[in-house]
Amino acid sequence: MKEKRKIGNVTISYEYYRRPNKSAPTLVFIHGFLSSSFSFRKLLPLLQKEYNLLCFDLPGFGESEKSCDIHYSLHEYAVLTNTLLEEMSIDKAVLVGHSMGGQIALRTCIQHPERIEKLILLCSSSYIKSSSAALRLCSYLPFFPYCLSLSMSAINMQKNFEHLVYDKTLLTKKVIDGYTTSFNEKGFYLALCRLIREREEDLSTKALNKINFPTLLIWGSDDRLVPIRVGERMKKDLPDADLLVFSHTGHLIPEERPKETTKAIREFLSKT
Repeated sequence: MKEKRKIGNVTISYEYYRRPNKSAPTLVFIHGFLSSSFSFRKLLPLLQKEYNLLCFDLPGFGESEKSCDIHYSLHEYAVLTNTLLEEMSIDKAVLVGHSMGGQIALRTCIQHPERIEKLILLCSSSYIKSSSAALRLCSYLPFFPYCLSLSMSAINMQKNFEHLVYDKTLLTKKVIDGYTTSFNEKGFYLALCRLIREREEDLSTKALNKINFPTLLIWGSDDRLVPIRVGERMKKDLPDADLLVFSHTGHLIPEERPKETTKAIREFLSKT
């Protein structure tokens, strides 16, 4: 069941599953750009019997508030994640970040390393620069959110999602609707406009070199959005990282490989 909680000045939608065993690890799931906790719906039931699970929608996405009163930056998303952990009385967590969520996970552990045990990054976005100065300037125009909505409505979502997976048969109307339901909500394009403006560049190689947590990188061999070369570079830049590659798999790993991902997570967390 989804619940809602006020974190600072924004309302967050989340799911929190707790095990009776207080020593069970807590996994915190952070979704990617233009996504929501819906993207983890196949993983949660497979992990629910062994781990505490916290999965939430970032502000601007899913069922969380689309507020213009917050900064839509990776740094602020990480601050919010840490605040959520504190308010949920989670002392230690394993962060599971997909795509842009991987960058948020990395910044979360930089801000409060004492709260983090391990990192699991699924096709993590990395080495991306911030939006161009021209695009950031355009984002201040009053009609820019409307232009974004027109642009998004003109996209063939079926074709767009086919770019993200290897197995296109998974993309039923129900699945695509699940990923895109918040696109029609009030305030979505205003929040998206702020994210385009305020999202800073990804962490540098120098910053990654200092993140010395056990890290599992999971990639799809056929990821066309964040190619495997990004994962290979991250493996070199992160001091304690292993890279696992699933063949015949695209960017939406939780969608295409839930069982294999669950197995990899179990094995990774069982290591001392």
